[in-house]
Amino acid sequence: MAELKIYAKPSSLYRYRPLRSKAVRELRALRESFIYCPAYSAMNDPMEGLHRLSSRFAENRGSEKSRERVQTALQTMGIASMSEVHDHEPMWAHYADQFSGMCVQYSLNRLIKGLDLEIAITRMMYSEIEPVLLLDGSKSVDRARLCLSSKTVRWASEREWRIFMKEQGEASYGAEKAVTRIYLGSRVTQADEALVRATGREIGVPVSKMEIDKYAMSFKSPSNIRLRSRPKS
Repeated sequence: MAELKIYAKPSSLYRYRPLRSKAVRELRALRESFIYCPAYSAMNDPMEGLHRLSSRFAENRGSEKSRERVQTALQTMGIASMSEVHDHEPMWAHYADQFSGMCVQYSLNRLIKGLDLEIAITRMMYSEIEPVLLLDGSKSVDRARLCLSSKTVRWASEREWRIFMKEQGEASYGAEKAVTRIYLGSRVTQADEALVRATGREIGVPVSKMEIDKYAMSFKSPSNIRLRSRPKS
């Protein structure tokens, strides 16, 4: 039987976060080296977790109990969403509080090394058809992860990855220095910028602030070297 492998993976993943009233919570996560994984019901897509059963699964005598176990796994599971890109304007608007929040860059290899073995990291699939649960002996937790690893193609531009925990809570990456940079939105408040920069100094991570030039954005690093995200025409 062939083995499924993913050889090409991004070097970094990015997590868009709000600040303002949530700044203390978000900066504590950076200082204490964890990513919080809430319930899927907290996600903004009402289609999250929707699925259908194969005809064999639906007709099986034990399907009702199996469906209950999958539903329990869905309700208890913790999820954190990340992206392959840090310069996606709609995500800055939706997930980083209208460009007033931050985007945290993580080394994927360091995350994999630091996170617990029971935690899974997966790339999202985008499809016109909801995931199908098969009568194939899969565990309930794996079926629940399948349900939450697919979204409609309208979300494809987010290039999302997800971290899965069996239960909601803090996914610690321990002593691994997984955070490699923090990007600030162009509308960040002075108070939040000061808090983030202080946290960056505390954990030894550079902080770059977004600058807008017409339809392009760039990030000014501490050394004043601009990291351009959109080439100027």
